[in-house]
Amino acid sequence: MHTTAQPLLKGEQTTGNIVTVVPKGARVNDSVSKAMPSFDWERRRGLDDRSDVGLRINSFSGAIVSYKRRLDGVTLKQSRATAILVGAGFVNAGEHAHGEITLITSAGDSTRSTMPYGGVRLIQIMPLSTDAVSDKPTIGVFGGTRLGGRDGGISLELGVFYDRSALGLRRNDLVIVPSIAFQGLSFKQLFSGMIAGAPRGPCLNRPVCT
Repeated sequence: MHTTAQPLLKGEQTTGNIVTVVPKGARVNDSVSKAMPSFDWERRRGLDDRSDVGLRINSFSGAIVSYKRRLDGVTLKQSRATAILVGAGFVNAGEHAHGEITLITSAGDSTRSTMPYGGVRLIQIMPLSTDAVSDKPTIGVFGGTRLGGRDGGISLELGVFYDRSALGLRRNDLVIVPSIAFQGLSFKQLFSGMIAGAPRGPCLNRPVCT
């Protein structure tokens, strides 16, 4: 997910680069499996005082639009936040339609440099062509921590999902998905700051840049 329950402020925008890996996600033969990586790009923008909208490009093979709305107050309310996120789009190079609904909870203080979050997610894909395979719903839980402020940072996340492989690429229906996201940072900004030994651009470990 790599988003907290706190929506963006009206007109505020953020960009994220997300790297996800499913260990042993594809079976080569009866004794060998390989990891399945995924590289996503996401852009979100605040709509009003309690919601935002986002576009995610999924591994260069799909696009998903999502809408997030805080349920327990406006975006600026500094308390624990709860939000619902719904999304729809297409994946697998247009062979499947994608639908999702997620309930997220997190700390609501946007000035914190460390913000834990977690939730429950339900995903369903549906074939758009006669050649595309059918699949059953995927359901799971996720949790993570965002490090950084509103200007950008890094999110570390772990998801655990029950997902039956429609193509029989996995033996186990329980899927553990670790992932990392760079939010508001280009890879050039991130690594140039690390090499220099000090942050360049967004401050990653404190809420206010000085």
